[in-house]
Amino acid sequence: MQPYVAGSARTVTRSRSVIVVLLGGALVVLWAGHAEACADCHQRLPQDPKWAHTYQDWADSLHAYNDVTCVTCHGGDGDATTAEAAHVGIHFVWAEERGHAGDRLVLSQGCGQCHPNQLSGARASAHFLALEARREAADCTTCHGAVGGQVLNSETITTTCRRCHRDDTPGNTVEVAQTLLEYTRRVRMALVFPEAGKELRGSARDQVMEAITASMAAWHEFDLAAVGLALAHGTGALER
Repeated sequence: MQPYVAGSARTVTRSRSVIVVLLGGALVVLWAGHAEACADCHQRLPQDPKWAHTYQDWADSLHAYNDVTCVTCHGGDGDATTAEAAHVGIHFVWAEERGHAGDRLVLSQGCGQCHPNQLSGARASAHFLALEARREAADCTTCHGAVGGQVLNSETITTTCRRCHRDDTPGNTVEVAQTLLEYTRRVRMALVFPEAGKELRGSARDQVMEAITASMAAWHEFDLAAVGLALAHGTGALER
């Protein structure tokens, strides 16, 4: 979405939508507050086609479901009635290094406010060290998108990693990552949606949960060797 241009005296008209969903047989009422207030104004501004989908991406995401709104990440005041007041304290908009390594570093640290464990792992990665040195590298949004919190799968990871990792020799980093991500999915599915008669219980379930936790930490460190070791630990429980 386009940022607000200082000097305008537009008044923000807020619409607070009520969303009713059916979860487990119960009606749940969700208030769409701050994000709707921001969208009321921004949707009337000329939209850059690259960002016009941003609000819908958010609306369809787990961030929206958990009430992580525009204000959560960008600051400002979603209850303000004028554009000037609404934009007091806005951040991630006019960073001096917008679109460059410095801005990507700030962005990742912002994600870490709600995802501290993932950020802690990322700090140990070569990607994060490159960002700290003001070099181009992957940040949180490279893999997870800007607002939707998407999760890579064995198909999308190839396109994502190939933006920088061009080596196509057998056994290259991207191929290894793709294989490990598919195994990660299989281990998680065995825990969450087991086949009939293969439900995990007791120590086997604990072992698989430990493996998933360890592999998720290793993924954010971009430590593929550690991912492989963690998955091997979980697979051992599955094969009992």
